[in-house]
This record gives sequence, C-alpha cells and structure tokens, in this order.
Amino acid sequence: MQWTTEIVNGECPECEEKVLLINLYDNFYRCINCGYDVEQKVNGVIKYIKLAKKNDQFILKDDG
Repeated sequence: MQWTTEIVNGECPECEEKVLLINLYDNFYRCINCGYDVEQKVNGVIKYIKLAKKNDQFILKDDG
C-alpha cells in the first residue's frame, strides 16, 4: 500500500483562518490548525465546506 499526500493552502470554515489543509481521501481535507475535517468543492473556485452531518464524518480504516 502506498500513501500519497497533498498539502494545500485554503481557508478553514471552522477556525476562519488561512491555513494548510492536508488531503485525507479524495476531496476530504483536515485543517492543521484546528483539526477540523472539510470537503473541497470546486465550482469555478475552490471552497472548503464544513462536514455538518454526523454521517459526513471521515473515518480512516485499516484495511490490513
């Protein structure tokens, strides 16, 4: 298994600061400032949206 990580600049909607966001999976990122998980939406501009619903939580699983 090989992991690749993407680190991007963005504005966290939780702590409302420009921060580094670490890609967790597909379009899900985690703020390195407050630890909040956000979803990246691209529609002409890149926006990071709060994961509001409980079933939207991103959970890492060990496949081994």
